[in-house]
Amino acid sequence: LQWRYVLIVLGFLGLANVYGMRVNLNVALVAMVNHTAVQETTKPSDCPLPSSHLHASTTPANATQPNNHDGPFVWDPVTQGVILGAFYYGYIVTPIPGGRLAERCGAKWLFGLGTLFTGLLSLLIPVAARAGVSYLIAVRVLQGIGEGVTYPAIEAQVAHWIPVNQRATAVSLIHTGGFFGVAMGMYISGLLAGSDFMGGWPSVFYVFGLWTCVWFVFWILLTSNRPADHRWASAREVHMIESDLGDQKPTLARKTPWSKVFTSPAVLGVVMAHFGTHWLQYVLVSELPTYLGTVLHYEIDDNGLYSALPYIGAIVSGAMSGIVADYLRSRALMKPTHIRKLFNGLAHLVPSVMLMIVPVVGGCNGPLSLVLFVVAGTVRGISEAGYMAIPVDMAPDYAGTILGICVSIGNTTGILVPYITGVLTETMNTLDQWGYSFYLAGIVGLVTGVFFQLFASAEVQSWGLAETPEKAPPLSLNEKTALKSAPGPPASSNNGAIAAICDGKEARTEL
Repeated sequence: LQWRYVLIVLGFLGLANVYGMRVNLNVALVAMVNHTAVQETTKPSDCPLPSSHLHASTTPANATQPNNHDGPFVWDPVTQGVILGAFYYGYIVTPIPGGRLAERCGAKWLFGLGTLFTGLLSLLIPVAARAGVSYLIAVRVLQGIGEGVTYPAIEAQVAHWIPVNQRATAVSLIHTGGFFGVAMGMYISGLLAGSDFMGGWPSVFYVFGLWTCVWFVFWILLTSNRPADHRWASAREVHMIESDLGDQKPTLARKTPWSKVFTSPAVLGVVMAHFGTHWLQYVLVSELPTYLGTVLHYEIDDNGLYSALPYIGAIVSGAMSGIVADYLRSRALMKPTHIRKLFNGLAHLVPSVMLMIVPVVGGCNGPLSLVLFVVAGTVRGISEAGYMAIPVDMAPDYAGTILGICVSIGNTTGILVPYITGVLTETMNTLDQWGYSFYLAGIVGLVTGVFFQLFASAEVQSWGLAETPEKAPPLSLNEKTALKSAPGPPASSNNGAIAAICDGKEARTEL
């Protein structure tokens, strides 16, 4: 058994959990809000109610949701935008410290506990919502704080575990877990919210919270910070990984060259790509369920499925992009930087254009609009071989920190997109008002994509590898075998190692 593959599978499932919990409220909110009451102060959609039995509504013409799916909460569009954006107030705080903790103290427990914390809070959402909107906002902020460490942590762990020519594949496979989480989160949330199981919408948060607790047990038992720490990894696999990494083998970096990081044009290019692609993403994640429900009149169970379709496409495209990128790199068919720019360029251009033509081409035509959304989401998925894979390329020792910076800045869009959309549609829930949101998303996507093309680089930066005594040649296979069989404390004693490093002892301590 190759344990780096186990890491990829569990990393995939972990990101599926955190993304599922990030977006399940977006669908559940459609069932939580009393749309009949809200419509009394908001001009309804100018799209006619569909006659097709596939998603027809039997409500009066001035309603957008069936009465049996109206929820107990009278929250106007601005309040809904604040609720959806609350998660990101917490999420933008912890990625940078999370990246440094992962680099200095190991990523295993950080990724695991961040995910578990988010899951436990998911169980509290129904109680918080009934207690008041401020309590719900507080829980979502705390969820964001817990989830904020997960992306930089898994990026740092990939830098330790995955050979250079397998990185794009590994990163894309792990990160397609996020797409899978969005797709399944929306689909399952739609089914649960439209059912009578455990009260309907509350079951959404119970199911995701409990499943996350189950995942956490497997993560803690079957993973480690470094290959040499794994209690069951063979000496051959450990030697293969460390030999392949060579000089790019990450260390427990003691000091971050902050000035060089923040003044690096390459880092600027990646940061801008994160900002743009996250803006596109949150239009699809945060706003698509509301758009399908209130403008195109899809019912809650259909809404969950159709909102998931762009991310079902992204699962396939994201996984394939990593495989193709690694093939191009291993055969030296393209330079690493050109590979990253090719995939990221397409991932910005196509979704931006698709969103900008939705109001004009799609209009009130639900199926055609869905096709445009699906194309946008599917092509956006190939960015996993672009902006998501590049931090490990450019700075193996600081990949977690760089990704933390990118995630913090990029996810400010999780606050901006719901709020701006809420303001635009507060009094006029019309196709024209929604069109402004889509046009803005397209412009942001195109402009930030240009920044990536101009400045990003997949070459190891001059400051990207820490100058420490740890940069020693990897042990030979015989030496590694002897080390594994030597008596004494097991190498996988993670708790003591973490404590030693975090207490400021020798950086040479094994993790």
